[in-house]
Amino acid sequence: MRALVTDRYGPPHTMRLEQLPQPQPGLGEVLVRIHATSVNSWDWDRLVGRPLGRISDPFRPPHRILGGDIAGIVAAVGDGVAHLKVGDAVFGDLTSANWGGFADYVCAPASALAIKPEGLSFHAAAALPQAGLLAMQAVRLRTGLASGERVLVCGAGGGAGIIALQLARHAGAQVTAVDRGHKGDRLRELGASHFIDYRQQNFTRTGQRYDLIIDMVGSQSVFGYRRALEKGGNLVLVGGSFGRIVQVVALGHRLGREQSQRMELLIYKPSVDDLDQLAALTLSGVITPVIDSVFTLEQGPDAMRRIGSGDHIGKIIIDMGA
Repeated sequence: MRALVTDRYGPPHTMRLEQLPQPQPGLGEVLVRIHATSVNSWDWDRLVGRPLGRISDPFRPPHRILGGDIAGIVAAVGDGVAHLKVGDAVFGDLTSANWGGFADYVCAPASALAIKPEGLSFHAAAALPQAGLLAMQAVRLRTGLASGERVLVCGAGGGAGIIALQLARHAGAQVTAVDRGHKGDRLRELGASHFIDYRQQNFTRTGQRYDLIIDMVGSQSVFGYRRALEKGGNLVLVGGSFGRIVQVVALGHRLGREQSQRMELLIYKPSVDDLDQLAALTLSGVITPVIDSVFTLEQGPDAMRRIGSGDHIGKIIIDMGA
């Protein structure tokens, strides 16, 4: 099988296409013939060796084959698997398992995979897992998000940000999207009531306050978040630098206590039940996974350059040509 392999931290050109033996599923696993995978910021972080990832793996990426989100067809079933069979269309997030999505085949825990509904394309299914789960779990941390509440999504033009925007809008919230200026028109089309170009304006200094801030990139200090939150408001930090994460975890509760503000780091938990719900929301039109661009496996380094640039809107897909 073909696989995009990386053995050391570095830029996208350090990745190479290799022919590797097709893996065989073990206990509780299935072999998936991958039709499509999506590229996530976590792939970029592990490719280039962002500091947070080097804490556990200082010298080389923890997985030779990156790629967490997959959609494909079950090609073989290992012992102990009863609910999936050869020919089933599946999708899921393998970041809590062995990764491996940048290849023609991957062995995955059956417990990590959801059945892909017939009406959901392989590209849309590959775009949903990590981005959709992060977005859904972030929005849920504002218990009872109500119509008319003000939500701000920072990093709204990425895969997770776009879905968070749509979920908040579906709940009746008024959504402010924050990202690079060229993404503004598309984000308004997707339901944003307001747009802020972060290169022109800092959302924590506009005087506006929000009931929920979802920050995908850790853009502000904990003091800025406190300034921009309403009394009783929630900050959900999804990503960011090691320093930003430590600051929110160490100081967020104490600094927000006076105003009953809750500032927390999202603890991501892959869930097949949530994948089923995301698929249903997509088929019903509540959310639309936005596809920025599609690459072949041979063009994998170009796909990585695209996400590394930060200019993409939505998800970047690698199509295996299955």
